[in-house]
Amino acid sequence: MTTEAEAFASIVTWSADQPAWQRDALRRLVLQQGIETDEIDQLAAICKGVEKAVPLEAGHLSDPNRDHGDVYLRGVSGVRHVSALAPGQRLSVRKDGLTVVYGDNGSGKSGYARILKKACRARGAGSKVEEVIPDIYDQNPGTPTANIEYSIGGQNRVCSWTLGSPADGALSGVSVFDSRTANVHVDDTNDVAYTPFPLKVLGQLAVLCRHVKERLAAEIGRLKDQTPHGLNSPTCSADTEVGRLIAALSGNTDTAKIETLSTLSQEESDRLAQLTSDLADDPQRLARQLAALKGRTLSQIQKLDLLVGSVSDANFAHLDQLRREATIAREAADAASAALFRDEPIPQIGTEAWQTLWESARAFSQQDTYPSREFPATDDGDVCVLCQQELSSSAIERLNRFEAFVQNDSQVRADESRQRFNAAVELFEAARLSFAELEAIEGSIRDDLQQAALADEVRTAVVRSVWRHRQIRRSLREGLAVRTEASAYNKQGLLDCISGLDRRAEGLMADAGSSERAALLNEKAVLADRQWLAGMKADVLAEVSRRKEIAGLEKAQRDTATTKITSKSTEVAAALVTDALRAQFTREVDSFGIAGLALELRQQSSSQGVPRFKVALVRRPDARVAQVLSEGEYRCTALAAFMAELSTTESRSGIVFDDPVSSLDHMHREAVAKRLVAEAASRQIVVFTHDLAFLFELQQAARDMGLDAFDVSSVAKGTDRAGFTYADPPFKARKVEQIVASLTNQLNNERQHCDQGNEEAWRNSIKSIVGTLRDTWEIAVEQAVSHVIRRLSNKVDTGKLIKLTVITPEDCEAMRDGYGRCSELLHSSARELNRGMPRPDAVEREIKALSDWIADLKTRQDRAKLN
Repeated sequence: MTTEAEAFASIVTWSADQPAWQRDALRRLVLQQGIETDEIDQLAAICKGVEKAVPLEAGHLSDPNRDHGDVYLRGVSGVRHVSALAPGQRLSVRKDGLTVVYGDNGSGKSGYARILKKACRARGAGSKVEEVIPDIYDQNPGTPTANIEYSIGGQNRVCSWTLGSPADGALSGVSVFDSRTANVHVDDTNDVAYTPFPLKVLGQLAVLCRHVKERLAAEIGRLKDQTPHGLNSPTCSADTEVGRLIAALSGNTDTAKIETLSTLSQEESDRLAQLTSDLADDPQRLARQLAALKGRTLSQIQKLDLLVGSVSDANFAHLDQLRREATIAREAADAASAALFRDEPIPQIGTEAWQTLWESARAFSQQDTYPSREFPATDDGDVCVLCQQELSSSAIERLNRFEAFVQNDSQVRADESRQRFNAAVELFEAARLSFAELEAIEGSIRDDLQQAALADEVRTAVVRSVWRHRQIRRSLREGLAVRTEASAYNKQGLLDCISGLDRRAEGLMADAGSSERAALLNEKAVLADRQWLAGMKADVLAEVSRRKEIAGLEKAQRDTATTKITSKSTEVAAALVTDALRAQFTREVDSFGIAGLALELRQQSSSQGVPRFKVALVRRPDARVAQVLSEGEYRCTALAAFMAELSTTESRSGIVFDDPVSSLDHMHREAVAKRLVAEAASRQIVVFTHDLAFLFELQQAARDMGLDAFDVSSVAKGTDRAGFTYADPPFKARKVEQIVASLTNQLNNERQHCDQGNEEAWRNSIKSIVGTLRDTWEIAVEQAVSHVIRRLSNKVDTGKLIKLTVITPEDCEAMRDGYGRCSELLHSSARELNRGMPRPDAVEREIKALSDWIADLKTRQDRAKLN
């Protein structure tokens, strides 16, 4: 197995022994880019056996290398709320070759790099991950956003990226290397960055196993949640046949047995009712309860008897008779009083109110004022107990007359009649029954005696008696008619219940502790559990169906194991990834000039079908590489691991490097530059750097390798904002030809100041253009000798010394004169000298002089070669 086609053929053969749903999933993964959520549900249904599978076959593998297109960056624009980056800027990136983005510290270069790290595939190392943060000086900072322009499969797209939200999945095809997290590549075990399609399919199948298993587990959980509480905590006895059936309940339980046990005949139901009534765990306690119930019932009968008796026709007639007698006696006493006291100042003597006053005066006199003396006390010096004044002869005579009236026969009879009536009414009122008491009596008959029909019968009769009682009260007070007829309640029914209580109590006390009682208790438990099962039958039958379904789901879960997938992916990785990866890592280590370190890539354990690897020392594989290597070797090893990792795919998507040469010496810096330029010959490479020497190394490597697809742009800082982008390299990194072209454009754009007589503006233009021109003469000299020595480089290329032999004294004089004329032109623009400022034609001649000088020298140096 050395090709993807062979790997897929091997997977087809291997899958024949896999569960049907996995074979269907393999087919989907091969034929389409991804699996949607509803498809995972379909796969779960296949795993359960609900739907039919369409397995992967050899015919599905007509295009094993399913490459959907390489991804290239085109630029970053529309940046908002990212650090101090200025809005409205666009950082452009060429789609092929090498793009270098140069920026000094604080220029905003890192802000753009961090956006790409978040949106693309970048490694991070815990707290070392660089976060994209908003402007710290903004009082109301918004969420960082940007537009990332890219191309995939020849189609241009734009990702509207927002911090905290996932970017377009296609951008994960672009890899980012960051020297700040290089230890992740060197010391940590990492996933292979890009795996061949067969290996990716196995990895995705392992992920699908987890998703399907989670769905099955969720379904099992939902089914278990449907189990009624009565089955989770059954009240049946564990020793009965029903109890044993519930304890062993499963999907295989015989439902016919459930039907049989849950069906009780009428005879069995009656028998259970009798046993339930007669048996209890403590017969003596139940007997005491029955005795208490008997007492309550007798008390209730007594209350009912009093009520019914109080409203009987006979009692009502008796009360009415007493009322009439009291009325007649009262009228006779009143007549006697009227005749006796008609000449008194107050003629109402003898009324009930007066008699109450008189009896109170009697009690006050005999108990407090004149104890042990007859009432009224009328001796000399006595005072009236009512008005507290000394008694006159007329007052004494009146008091004696009052007492004689009270002792008169008619008054006595009136008092006695009134007392008999009041006593009868008091007994009548005591027999009154409230509706709350009636409810309690009814509830006792219904619940305690378990006589619902009798309770209804008693309630109907007693309610009539209660209403009749109220009507009789009103009749006695107001003389209203009594419309409700007297009725009796079923007292005999209650007495029969009491007799039944007596019989049950006697039976309980007689059977306590006998073997026969134990047999009855067992019989009752069997029947009670069958009755419980009858009430739970629908739930039990449904639970049998649920448990059968759960058993099927648990069996299906076993088909989601990933052990075989991991083993197969490890086998495929050994052929398609590991060998190639190790070989490429060796080549990369050599390209960075650190071949003497004897480093290798070791494959670690797989995780969910994805192989993992780690950089190790050949002779000490257990040592931490970062503790052995120098900082420069460390960075180069990280780059080698990163580049080797990318070699495991045929994809040629872009790569972004952020400060790849941090802490490297000049030799390793040159090696890195060459390697990146070499890679740029076949894919997009984007390099962010603040290292001017590295920029020169990249330019030289591009010239040496003939890479024309090479752009340098720059990022600069303004007064308040950073991140201003320019399509040109920084001035100190430009070629003379580029500067000349830029100065020519500037002169053409600004010569109007001179033509229009705007001296101030033209003076500023002269200072800018001529000052840059003078600096460019210095760059021209550097460029003339760069074949042998270069600025910021420790290397001397002796092989190209011949290039310097073409430089003549005339070249040196021309350079000196041109440089001097620029100085004079700058001095002419000074206000203090009051000289006329140079015309645009003069400036144009000086630009042409520099351009001609460097072009002529380049032509001659290109021809200069050793024989």
